[in-house]
Amino acid sequence: MDMIVQNFVGCDISKQWLDFFDEASGHYRRIDNQADAIAAYVAGLQPGRDFVVMEATGVHDRLLYRARSLHSTRHARYHYCPVCNFDQTGRRRSG
Repeated sequence: MDMIVQNFVGCDISKQWLDFFDEASGHYRRIDNQADAIAAYVAGLQPGRDFVVMEATGVHDRLLYRARSLHSTRHARYHYCPVCNFDQTGRRRSG
């Protein structure tokens, strides 16, 4: 019986760089928020295994979101405010 292996890769986005954390390996990596650096990083992802979770930051996430090879990898883009508001409703405990 084959197991479904899911690896979450979290991405924190700023104007100058992207901070990635790979859950499976426990590795943290910071790259420049530039198209060539993003393309090189995304090319190393495994489309059947990796799931990229990124924050929606307006203009600063556009290069990652538009990266051609990211679209062959499962990904989700979340806006900070609704997640924060959901947490504050009491439906989910923090920490």
